[in-house]
Amino acid sequence: MKPQTVIWKAIAAATLTLSAVFSAINLTPVTANPSPKTQQLNQVILTLSGHTAPVRAIALSPDGQILASGGDDETIKLWNPKTGALIATVNENSDRVQSLAISPDGQILASASYDKTIKLWNPKTGKLLRTLSGHTNQVRSVFISPDGKTLASTSYDKTIKLWNLKTGKLIRSLKPGKVATALVISPDSKTLFNGNEDATIQSWNISTGKLLRTLTPPRPVNPFYDQQRASGVISLAISPDGQTLINGGYDDTHQSLQQTDGKNVKVWNVKTGKLIHNFSVGIGSVDAIVISPDSKTFATGGLSHIIQLWNVKTGKLVNELKGHAGGVYALALSRDGKTLISGSGDKSIKVWQVSP
Repeated sequence: MKPQTVIWKAIAAATLTLSAVFSAINLTPVTANPSPKTQQLNQVILTLSGHTAPVRAIALSPDGQILASGGDDETIKLWNPKTGALIATVNENSDRVQSLAISPDGQILASASYDKTIKLWNPKTGKLLRTLSGHTNQVRSVFISPDGKTLASTSYDKTIKLWNLKTGKLIRSLKPGKVATALVISPDSKTLFNGNEDATIQSWNISTGKLLRTLTPPRPVNPFYDQQRASGVISLAISPDGQTLINGGYDDTHQSLQQTDGKNVKVWNVKTGKLIHNFSVGIGSVDAIVISPDSKTFATGGLSHIIQLWNVKTGKLVNELKGHAGGVYALALSRDGKTLISGSGDKSIKVWQVSP
């Protein structure tokens, strides 16, 4: 037998042996650039780096072509979430960016800042369109109605302001009587919900400004002391079908003096006002919540560094996404529910594939 023949037979045998090993332990060799078809679900597709401080807010355009991010470095960055390319960096903020929202038509990006203002931008170019002034303290959150007509903002000045998104004019100011820390508007654009620092959630008629209802979570069954209550609302989300409201709070059961009920996720029935689920996802805060397009699953992010996926109906844990080295402070979900985007205290933004 020729020496060359012996060599090629040895290589073939080694290749078969290696394939058998991979098959036996259920592994496949890793390729340098795996195709989308071979990418596993719940894995990081892209990591976007560029912020120099924690990312506090993100917003995804309805068509999924523009991702806006903002945070403690006082900048807003515009990205292509499919390629990870940085489109523009906006440096016209004078303080931290706390919240972002993009209009349903994708033409306006609203930002809430600790400089007491709301700024409206062109999300494709980063050009400043208008500055809304009127709050007398830091602006905590902004939300644009699904019909694209109204911008809602809340501030530490204990007011909620409703603005005409097209003209920038103030429509009215609502006075919840406390600091509202989170906002959402119902899918039909008729009702505004705000979560408060005292753990209550209020709902308002947007057209009239009338207070409709106040949801108050129950006090702890066996409180450590008389003042112990549910955690203040940190994050708030409403399901696309308008039937479920979910708020995140703080679990301080690790502290010697426990001030909250130790449950940092509360799920409400919007129609009845009934509390459906009341549980903890782990010690610390739940800073971000997003609900899937089919209203069946929700994701939470917070100080634990882990993104957790939950079943809305049962309140059971579905999956966990691990990859951030800091708290997860912002979440966004594509309209088709296939892509989840997270902003973190580790200064990065991650794009995850969560559905085929």
